[in-house]
Amino acid sequence: MSILDSLAPTGPFMEFFVYAAELYGVRYLVMAAVAFLIARPVAGWGWGRVHADAPAVFDTWRNVRRELWYSFLTVIVFGLVNAALFGWEWFDNCLMYFDEADYPEWWFWLSIPAMLLLHDTLFYWLHRVMHARWLYGVMHRVHHQSVHPTAFAAYSFHPSEAVGEALIVVAIIYIIPVHPLAFLIFQTISTAYNVYGHCGREFYPAGTATHWLGRWINTSTAHAMHHSHGRYNYGFYFLFWDRLMGTLDPAYGVKVERP
Repeated sequence: MSILDSLAPTGPFMEFFVYAAELYGVRYLVMAAVAFLIARPVAGWGWGRVHADAPAVFDTWRNVRRELWYSFLTVIVFGLVNAALFGWEWFDNCLMYFDEADYPEWWFWLSIPAMLLLHDTLFYWLHRVMHARWLYGVMHRVHHQSVHPTAFAAYSFHPSEAVGEALIVVAIIYIIPVHPLAFLIFQTISTAYNVYGHCGREFYPAGTATHWLGRWINTSTAHAMHHSHGRYNYGFYFLFWDRLMGTLDPAYGVKVERP
């Protein structure tokens, strides 16, 4: 059996749940653990530039324990959503294609940045909505308990937020046609960037905020400022929507250039 055959929508609900939960869980845990080893949200720990709002004293292990617990729940939710999609045959109406001949090769590669742009848009607006007073407490407050997040906060969501995060990813395969391997690459990039955004250090070079390309790219600094202040900087990979909607923190340009 080929890799693509194993990805085809066949098999009972529980098998899909176990497969998806293992994939999400192992990928998250490996990436977050590696990032945690090389970066901490306090001065004196690891590579990269420490953020301007980094705490002088930080109860690392208490925060990590909480982040790991909620991340475990998130992996369960992600597994259940995927199991429902495949095991209950909701997958039949999506645009995912398994035969490489159905679309040209150039679309396979173009679909990956297309998914990143689409996901960034869906995430931005979900994020904005979750900060509304009537939703914040029941969906997003848990994630913001990590005022100074570690890499393990990448999946630290309340289960209700985890459902929303899963659904905006699922929505992509109903909006544009994608090959499963391209989708896997996209999700791996997504997890890696999510871990970077929460790792507590900045790795982009000085000058990023004023560079013609860099000014549109979201950074760990921008997301750390969001966690510190609870407002501004709602994007995931990019700053397009934050700049367009006036939700980029006015102090971002100064703080991202901090040596």
